[in-house]
Amino acid sequence: MKAEELDRKGYMIDEAVTMDLPLRRVVRKLYEAASANVNKPLCLAAAEGIAENTRRGDTVFIITGFPVVSKNVCETDGPPGAAVLTKTLIGAGIKTVVVTDALCFDVVKAVAPKIPVVKYPIDDEKAKATTEELFSTHNPSVLVSIERPGWNTKQEYHTMSGVKISDLVGKTDYLFSYAEKMGVTTIAVGDGGNELGCGSIAETVRKHVPYGAKCQCPCGKGIAATTPSDVLVIGGTSNWGAYGIAACLSLLKNVDYRHEGKNELRLLGQVINAGGVDSVTKESQPRVDGVPTSINKLVVDLIWSITNA
Repeated sequence: MKAEELDRKGYMIDEAVTMDLPLRRVVRKLYEAASANVNKPLCLAAAEGIAENTRRGDTVFIITGFPVVSKNVCETDGPPGAAVLTKTLIGAGIKTVVVTDALCFDVVKAVAPKIPVVKYPIDDEKAKATTEELFSTHNPSVLVSIERPGWNTKQEYHTMSGVKISDLVGKTDYLFSYAEKMGVTTIAVGDGGNELGCGSIAETVRKHVPYGAKCQCPCGKGIAATTPSDVLVIGGTSNWGAYGIAACLSLLKNVDYRHEGKNELRLLGQVINAGGVDSVTKESQPRVDGVPTSINKLVVDLIWSITNA
């Protein structure tokens, strides 16, 4: 595919994945901040980051899973995006290891039944040791986080409503910090600024996102995540951002992109059956960040249509 056509599709995909259908009213500000130093569509930039730093047989770490604190279960945003990107990577001959924590494990495993899924520890020292062990064992070429909590300046994790969830979250920020030290590319997908990798736009989050600068927990330092990423993709939901990366990667690698509405409903059904809930309604229903199933399906079909046109 010619570069001009690739860019055209990339910008169309970015427009699709950044529709503010959850009505947070901050997506455009976050997208503009993330785009400031990237002279191309964000989903395409992320896909190129993967394509340029991997060869057939290499391994990519995908980090996902965000707890819904009132239910102490995993939300519907994140694991489906990880599953779709994993499928695209495998189609390009790239292996994946998915990393989550104990609370989100069942949901993540449900959408990636044939992929290694690692339970990452909450304890600091165990987390550091696990990081070194994972890098030593798998030697990843790229790390991708998708809707994964990111710690603030006090190394505390929060929901979008400013509630602390640190006692539920495996400290996967250590994976990104270690990757930076080792010169390994990091890519992140978020939708609110409290996700791993959003440290690249922390000041924008503090300025524009509710609770960005001051949270509701005693730390008082806000929900803005501080660990940066090499490429940060912002979506209306993080699933959509991950689908956008997968779609662009399929164009770069000339592999099929088949994730359309019916597949989305199947994935969300697997998440719900494994105990996942929508983060807004807190109910076991196939919504993502409160977006109704019918609308979510339309966005997924739009990404598919742009990619396969």
